Amino acid sequence: MRWREGRGRGSRGIAVAAVPAVLALVSACVAVDTDRDRGRDRGRDRGAHSAERAPSPEAAASPWVPSGTDLPGSPMAVDFARDGSGFALLAECGKTRCRQRVAVLDRGADAWRLGRSPLADVTVEHGITATLRTLGPGRALITEGVWPPPDRTWFTSDGGRHWRQGSAKPSGTTPVVPEGAPLVEDCTRMDQEGNSCEHFRVLTVLPTTGEFRTLTTQPPLRAPVIPAGQTEDLVFASGRDPRSGRVVLAVSEDRGRSWRLSRPTGTGESVWALHVTGTGKVLYAAEPGELPDEENVKNGLLALHRSTDGGRTWTRVWEHRKGVDPRSLLGTPIAAADDSLTIHSEDGVWRSTDGGRSFARHEGSGGMSGWVTKTALGYLWSDSFGAGSRRISTDGVRWTRFELGDGN
Repeated sequence: MRWREGRGRGSRGIAVAAVPAVLALVSACVAVDTDRDRGRDRGRDRGAHSAERAPSPEAAASPWVPSGTDLPGSPMAVDFARDGSGFALLAECGKTRCRQRVAVLDRGADAWRLGRSPLADVTVEHGITATLRTLGPGRALITEGVWPPPDRTWFTSDGGRHWRQGSAKPSGTTPVVPEGAPLVEDCTRMDQEGNSCEHFRVLTVLPTTGEFRTLTTQPPLRAPVIPAGQTEDLVFASGRDPRSGRVVLAVSEDRGRSWRLSRPTGTGESVWALHVTGTGKVLYAAEPGELPDEENVKNGLLALHRSTDGGRTWTRVWEHRKGVDPRSLLGTPIAAADDSLTIHSEDGVWRSTDGGRSFARHEGSGGMSGWVTKTALGYLWSDSFGAGSRRISTDGVRWTRFELGDGN
């Protein structure tokens, strides 16, 4: 196993340690820790990340991200561009109010800096609803996150020094999802009670301006239609099959100009949506939903599907059985460069080495095991309990740990 630790302001060095391959997957890759004296409890998310064998010298190193433990507050959202720059949204809360701050990591910088925040203070009762997307080097979009839509937005193209207010309401159309831009769900009609959305469409965001555009050619799906992941070559949306009513995927091989349906087998009525992850031709589609006999599981995992032809056909490799883990999924499955598949769940971390057909618990892992997202830089793991611990990996095998916020 190899780990690298991003250190705080003024520490340019990189700590690297090699551990014999016979060691099992250990919890949180904690070794010499400059933040231990600050009393951070990293044992709560045990078994987060490590590798069973040391990578070869030729293997690509994981990205290095400096810690920012002098930043005020706790991180609510973190996102990165492909060049290693990034943004973080932090909340500094007192007894009644929270101040929302923005931190910026410039390309090649050895420390985070505070940028200007366009967000007003909020009450503790109201909570933090804003979301953050990094759209490229120095570019980010903050969305207010209120209901009902549309949201107010703020866009920066100069690393958080200036922000331009806008709206999540689309202004025009675009035929293509720009490189590095997200696919975004949009509610165009509420139900009669005004509690949920009755009609959806998908939008994208222009990375150079932060403006929303309606995709000219919509995925051929019935509502609810939501983004389902992207790879280097493919864009996925999830929704209902117009013929069968089952949850299926729409796949675009040309950045949203055209779509084809892709139908994983056996999706049931309790499926919420499908989410795709993977690299190259090997893809996995996770099937989250309500488990029929597991009331204590909140983020149920019903099935996993595997594709070896870029999502044209799927094999149902794993499905839920009562009492058999992993029963839940927190965030995105990690399809790693060593062909393993890792699931973070409500009861530990589970790893498969046979294409998702069976899983073994990471040694020492248990309980809520953190949330995984996919950024332009790689997989990003976040602590389940709101602490500042983060880990990032480009290949799902080698991970860099960093800490953000002073915890206040």
